[in-house]
Amino acid sequence: MYVQGDSPAERAGLEPFFDFILTLDSTRLNEENDQLKELLKASVERPVPMEVYSTKTMTLRQLQVVPSSAWGGQGLLGASVRFCSYQGANENVWHVLDVELNSPAALAGLLPHADYIVGADQVMQDVRK
Repeated sequence: MYVQGDSPAERAGLEPFFDFILTLDSTRLNEENDQLKELLKASVERPVPMEVYSTKTMTLRQLQVVPSSAWGGQGLLGASVRFCSYQGANENVWHVLDVELNSPAALAGLLPHADYIVGADQVMQDVRK
């Protein structure tokens, strides 16, 4: 999931890549269809409960989102979402634990214990000798 800045999704507290929307307005979203889109359209400009599973913390969270067409960006939610299973989602996620001074990671601005690398398809190997 990608979350646009200052969007209804960001204001609700959705975290890109790690959050999976399980329910919206008490409706379980467990099939690939237009149900999320239809629920958002039916809930424009009113707070709607949302249940989210975080693969980062492995916890369920209860959020409240206000779908809006007037927030200044694209879509009612301000997030790019797609239907997928969260099982195995952490297989290609790496938590940055240490950043060496002047390393490519430091030059890229990665922060230890705060940043994650998402989408690496193989184990990164320690090249220090």
